[in-house]
Amino acid sequence: MTRTFQDAGPAGLLGFRPVAGLRTTDGRRMAGRTLFRSATPQFVDQVDARAFVEELGLASIVDLRLADEAQREGSGGFTGAGVQIVNIPFAVRPTVSTGSAVAPMPGSDPLVNTYLIYLTAEVPFRRLVGRLVEPDALPALVHCTVGKDRTGVAVAIMLDAIGILRADIAQDYARRSGDVTTMMRRLRQMESYGNAVDVYPPEAYTSDPATILRFLSWVDLEHGGAREYLTRIGVTDAELNDLADHLLVPDEGETMSQINKAITVAASAEDAWRVVGDVAGVHRWVPAISATRMEGQVRVATFDGGEEARERILTHSDAERTYSYTYLDGPIPLEEYESRLSVAPHHDGDGALITWDATLVADPAVVRSVEELYDASLGELRALLDGRS
Repeated sequence: MTRTFQDAGPAGLLGFRPVAGLRTTDGRRMAGRTLFRSATPQFVDQVDARAFVEELGLASIVDLRLADEAQREGSGGFTGAGVQIVNIPFAVRPTVSTGSAVAPMPGSDPLVNTYLIYLTAEVPFRRLVGRLVEPDALPALVHCTVGKDRTGVAVAIMLDAIGILRADIAQDYARRSGDVTTMMRRLRQMESYGNAVDVYPPEAYTSDPATILRFLSWVDLEHGGAREYLTRIGVTDAELNDLADHLLVPDEGETMSQINKAITVAASAEDAWRVVGDVAGVHRWVPAISATRMEGQVRVATFDGGEEARERILTHSDAERTYSYTYLDGPIPLEEYESRLSVAPHHDGDGALITWDATLVADPAVVRSVEELYDASLGELRALLDGRS
């Protein structure tokens, strides 16, 4: 039986996956066999590397590791395998020592704070987009060391800028999560890391989808959005349109809409979660709802006019301060609807961030009404938490 690398990747290439099938808000999706992501390729042997390059027609490997890290650790069997390797280092934080690739992750929300620090180094983002729109760049594999943080930020910013649904970006970020733990353990045996990895917080060993959603919410709050960030640092609209044309194809499925809202509050994350995480207490801060009750995992919300909506709670984590739910039926004409609420500490200060993200299929007027409800509800929530109600 002929071996294929399309989905699993070669042995030793942890975190590998095609960034494919992710949907946009304008009726397109990510093409297959065009963009891939992974952890470091240094553990892939030459035979598998050559077979991988040949099968996928791989044109580029974009290496986001530090320059000396990339030189010290290498690219395994991919060196000399007929693929162009381009190093675009992502780093602005001081490392723990000369020759180390380990840098502390500061802040109350350490992963998100680290991801936002990456944005202060503008040149790598300009180079990355510029590389991917070159005629000979695709198919391309983008990687760092673990394949989650630098790669996750780079991919998320690009995809958000070309209109990929954040729910799909978050799902892609969290894929192959088991490989993250394996790769983090592997760091101890690597010259560039070793036991210095003990400075990393527990969050470094996870790939929670809520993390990348919080990051993108902060990009909205602090930079006006991913596309606005990229154009401000010198990436042109023409380049982003070219990137979209290179990566996207028409999608025959339903065209999805999304709503992404975020606020900061003075209350601590713990105090905010006590309110937000109470799935049966949304009537306290959603203006249109007068009462809420739970029937097993189904929330029944009674609107002011007496109509009832039923929503199934899909996930709920007090540890991660996040929950997701889907709309079953009720007075709002939604064909599809899935939403996530999350609370986290301010990434670098007091207070908390509250995010509310939804992916839905509905008439545009209905989407606008739901968005207005989100805005009004978050205003009430802020007043409640900050003691102004």
